[in-house]
Amino acid sequence: MKHYDAASAAPLLPLDLWLSGPQLLRGVPAGLVAWLTDPGLLTDRIRSVCGGAPAVRVVDERLGFLTAEQQALLEAPAASCFARQVQLTGAGQTWVFAESLVPDHTLELHPWLAELGDSSLGATLAGLAGVSRGPFEFAPLPASHPLAASALARRELAPDVVWARRSWFALRGRRLLVQEVFLMDAAQC
Repeated sequence: MKHYDAASAAPLLPLDLWLSGPQLLRGVPAGLVAWLTDPGLLTDRIRSVCGGAPAVRVVDERLGFLTAEQQALLEAPAASCFARQVQLTGAGQTWVFAESLVPDHTLELHPWLAELGDSSLGATLAGLAGVSRGPFEFAPLPASHPLAASALARRELAPDVVWARRSWFALRGRRLLVQEVFLMDAAQC
Protein backbone atom coordinates (compact mmCIF):
# COMPACT_ATOMS: atom_id res chain seq x y z
CA MET A 1 0.00 0.00 0.00
CA LYS A 2 1.38 3.44 -0.90
CA HIS A 3 0.96 6.44 1.38
CA TYR A 4 1.32 10.02 0.18
CA ASP A 5 2.73 13.22 1.61
CA ALA A 6 0.06 15.85 0.97
CA ALA A 7 2.65 18.57 0.35
CA SER A 8 4.72 16.75 -2.27
CA ALA A 9 2.52 13.81 -3.36
CA ALA A 10 5.61 11.61 -2.90
CA PRO A 11 5.17 8.08 -1.55
CA LEU A 12 5.99 7.68 2.14
CA LEU A 13 7.12 4.60 3.95
CA PRO A 14 4.26 3.08 5.97
CA LEU A 15 5.91 4.03 9.28
CA ASP A 16 6.01 7.68 8.12
CA LEU A 17 2.23 7.81 7.71
CA TRP A 18 1.71 9.66 11.01
CA LEU A 19 3.83 12.79 11.28
CA SER A 20 3.95 15.66 13.70
CA GLY A 21 4.55 19.28 12.90
CA PRO A 22 2.84 22.00 10.91
CA GLN A 23 4.88 21.33 7.74
CA LEU A 24 2.61 18.37 6.96
CA LEU A 25 -0.47 20.61 7.00
CA ARG A 26 0.72 23.03 4.30
CA GLY A 27 -1.85 23.16 1.54
CA VAL A 28 -4.69 22.02 3.81
CA PRO A 29 -7.57 24.56 3.95
CA ALA A 30 -7.11 26.89 6.95
CA GLY A 31 -10.48 25.94 8.42
CA LEU A 32 -9.56 22.26 8.45
CA VAL A 33 -6.13 23.02 9.94
CA ALA A 34 -7.95 24.75 12.81
CA TRP A 35 -9.95 21.57 13.46
CA LEU A 36 -6.89 19.31 13.21
CA THR A 37 -4.78 21.35 15.60
CA ASP A 38 -7.46 22.35 18.14
CA PRO A 39 -6.48 20.87 21.54
CA GLY A 40 -10.00 21.42 22.91
CA LEU A 41 -12.94 19.04 22.88
CA LEU A 42 -14.26 18.24 19.40
CA THR A 43 -17.75 17.95 20.87
CA ASP A 44 -17.50 21.61 21.96
CA ARG A 45 -16.32 22.65 18.50
CA ILE A 46 -19.17 20.76 16.80
CA ARG A 47 -21.65 22.33 19.25
CA SER A 48 -20.40 25.83 18.34
CA VAL A 49 -20.76 25.17 14.60
CA CYS A 50 -24.07 23.30 14.71
CA GLY A 51 -25.74 25.27 17.48
CA GLY A 52 -26.78 22.16 19.35
CA ALA A 53 -25.35 19.32 21.37
CA PRO A 54 -23.52 16.75 19.22
CA ALA A 55 -24.29 13.08 19.58
CA VAL A 56 -21.80 10.26 20.09
CA ARG A 57 -22.89 7.15 18.23
CA VAL A 58 -21.05 3.91 18.91
CA VAL A 59 -20.22 2.16 15.64
CA ASP A 60 -18.22 -0.78 17.00
CA GLU A 61 -16.66 -2.10 20.20
CA ARG A 62 -14.46 -5.16 20.05
CA LEU A 63 -11.27 -6.84 21.12
CA GLY A 64 -8.46 -5.88 18.80
CA PHE A 65 -4.71 -5.83 18.32
CA LEU A 66 -2.25 -2.98 18.21
CA THR A 67 0.32 -2.73 15.46
CA ALA A 68 3.93 -2.96 16.61
CA GLU A 69 4.22 0.82 16.09
CA GLN A 70 1.08 1.51 18.18
CA GLN A 71 2.27 -0.88 20.87
CA ALA A 72 5.58 1.00 21.14
CA LEU A 73 3.83 4.40 21.15
CA LEU A 74 1.52 3.28 23.96
CA GLU A 75 4.28 1.51 25.90
CA ALA A 76 2.03 -1.54 25.97
CA PRO A 77 3.57 -4.87 27.02
CA ALA A 78 1.13 -6.83 24.82
CA ALA A 79 -0.59 -6.19 21.49
CA SER A 80 -4.15 -6.99 22.60
CA CYS A 81 -6.50 -4.08 23.20
CA PHE A 82 -10.09 -2.89 23.44
CA ALA A 83 -11.11 -0.96 20.31
CA ARG A 84 -14.04 1.49 20.26
CA GLN A 85 -15.22 3.33 17.17
CA VAL A 86 -17.69 6.22 17.34
CA GLN A 87 -19.16 8.91 15.13
CA LEU A 88 -19.54 12.48 16.37
CA THR A 89 -22.64 13.89 14.71
CA GLY A 90 -24.44 17.21 14.67
CA ALA A 91 -27.04 18.89 12.50
CA GLY A 92 -27.81 15.61 10.76
CA GLN A 93 -24.28 14.78 9.62
CA THR A 94 -21.15 13.00 10.81
CA TRP A 95 -18.30 15.42 11.48
CA VAL A 96 -15.68 13.12 13.00
CA PHE A 97 -15.07 9.38 13.17
CA ALA A 98 -12.98 8.43 16.21
CA GLU A 99 -11.25 5.22 17.21
CA SER A 100 -9.93 4.61 20.71
CA LEU A 101 -7.42 1.82 21.29
CA VAL A 102 -7.02 0.84 24.94
CA PRO A 103 -4.23 -1.68 25.63
CA ASP A 104 -5.13 -4.50 27.99
CA HIS A 105 -2.75 -3.27 30.70
CA THR A 106 -4.49 0.15 30.64
CA LEU A 107 -7.92 -1.49 30.70
CA GLU A 108 -6.92 -3.57 33.75
CA LEU A 109 -6.32 -0.36 35.72
CA HIS A 110 -9.27 1.54 34.17
CA PRO A 111 -12.03 -0.98 33.25
CA TRP A 112 -14.58 1.86 32.91
CA LEU A 113 -12.95 2.71 29.54
CA ALA A 114 -14.82 -0.27 28.07
CA GLU A 115 -18.15 0.90 29.51
CA LEU A 116 -18.53 4.42 28.10
CA GLY A 117 -21.50 3.62 25.87
CA ASP A 118 -22.53 6.80 24.04
CA SER A 119 -20.58 9.07 26.41
CA SER A 120 -17.78 11.18 24.98
CA LEU A 121 -14.33 9.84 25.85
CA GLY A 122 -12.82 13.32 25.43
CA ALA A 123 -15.31 14.95 27.78
CA THR A 124 -14.83 12.13 30.30
CA LEU A 125 -11.04 12.47 30.22
CA ALA A 126 -11.30 16.28 30.49
CA GLY A 127 -13.18 15.82 33.77
CA LEU A 128 -10.44 13.71 35.36
CA ALA A 129 -7.42 14.94 37.28
CA GLY A 130 -3.94 13.82 36.33
CA VAL A 131 -4.58 13.03 32.65
CA SER A 132 -1.75 13.91 30.28
CA ARG A 133 -1.85 14.08 26.50
CA GLY A 134 0.87 13.39 23.98
CA PRO A 135 1.53 15.51 20.91
CA PHE A 136 -0.72 15.44 17.86
CA GLU A 137 0.37 13.49 14.82
CA PHE A 138 -1.35 14.03 11.48
CA ALA A 139 -1.90 11.93 8.37
CA PRO A 140 -3.59 12.24 5.01
CA LEU A 141 -5.15 8.76 4.96
CA PRO A 142 -5.94 7.14 1.63
CA ALA A 143 -9.48 5.73 1.51
CA SER A 144 -7.98 2.22 1.49
CA HIS A 145 -6.27 2.67 4.88
CA PRO A 146 -8.13 0.56 7.49
CA LEU A 147 -8.99 3.57 9.70
CA ALA A 148 -10.18 5.64 6.73
CA ALA A 149 -12.13 2.69 5.31
CA SER A 150 -13.96 2.29 8.64
CA ALA A 151 -14.69 6.02 8.75
CA LEU A 152 -16.00 6.07 5.17
CA ALA A 153 -17.91 2.76 5.27
CA ARG A 154 -21.34 4.35 5.61
CA ARG A 155 -20.85 7.16 3.09
CA GLU A 156 -22.23 7.06 -0.44
CA LEU A 157 -19.63 9.43 -1.86
CA ALA A 158 -16.20 9.03 -0.33
CA PRO A 159 -13.10 11.13 -0.98
CA ASP A 160 -9.83 9.53 -2.04
CA VAL A 161 -8.04 10.95 1.02
CA VAL A 162 -9.23 12.05 4.46
CA TRP A 163 -7.26 13.93 7.10
CA ALA A 164 -6.76 12.40 10.51
CA ARG A 165 -4.97 13.13 13.74
CA ARG A 166 -4.01 11.01 16.69
CA SER A 167 -2.61 11.47 20.17
CA TRP A 168 -2.16 9.34 23.23
CA PHE A 169 -3.58 10.02 26.66
CA ALA A 170 -2.05 8.75 29.89
CA LEU A 171 -4.06 7.94 33.02
CA ARG A 172 -1.89 7.10 36.02
CA GLY A 173 0.93 6.24 33.65
CA ARG A 174 -1.10 3.95 31.38
CA ARG A 175 -1.69 5.10 27.81
CA LEU A 176 -4.51 4.82 25.29
CA LEU A 177 -4.62 6.07 21.71
CA VAL A 178 -7.32 8.24 20.14
CA GLN A 179 -7.39 8.52 16.33
CA GLU A 180 -9.82 10.95 14.72
CA VAL A 181 -10.82 11.17 11.06
CA PHE A 182 -12.31 14.49 9.95
CA LEU A 183 -15.23 13.99 7.60
CA MET A 184 -16.62 17.48 7.14
CA ASP A 185 -16.20 19.38 3.91
CA ALA A 186 -13.48 22.03 4.26
CA ALA A 187 -16.09 24.64 3.26
CA GLN A 188 -18.04 23.86 6.45
CA CYS A 189 -15.13 24.57 8.78
